[in-house]
Amino acid sequence: MVVGSRSLPGSPADVIRRGAAVAIDTAIAVVVIPGPLIALDRLLVAASMDDIWLPAAAVWLLVFLLLYSPLSVSRKGGTVGKRLLGMEVVRDTDGERLTYGAALVRHLGNLVMAAVPVLLVANATVTNLNAKRQSLHDRPVDSRVVMRGR
Repeated sequence: MVVGSRSLPGSPADVIRRGAAVAIDTAIAVVVIPGPLIALDRLLVAASMDDIWLPAAAVWLLVFLLLYSPLSVSRKGGTVGKRLLGMEVVRDTDGERLTYGAALVRHLGNLVMAAVPVLLVANATVTNLNAKRQSLHDRPVDSRVVMRGR
């Protein structure tokens, strides 16, 4: 392992590492979201109740979106992807973990950025140009992604 200023605990996490964490978390979502839905589909079809599949799928997707990232960030300091790659999300002011509410606001901002290509490019640009590597979705809750030191 190369130890440089970029890998020291508390130093800003680089964009490449953050992108790799997003790829890991996306892979997790691709497995976790459809798995229960496929099982639910089989059960509902067998019980001739397939008319409630769409609302159930929407609820499951919403539950995953509102819980996975915000709970992971507020309880563990980061999602599985971030933690595997040695990063954590902290409050910029004191380096402590975010509350669930702050993590939820951060996550919803990130979802909006990902859904609008112009915002996604702007977010990546701002993150690269900022010395703290603070993304646009980090700013409303005063958070940043750093290399884990705990």
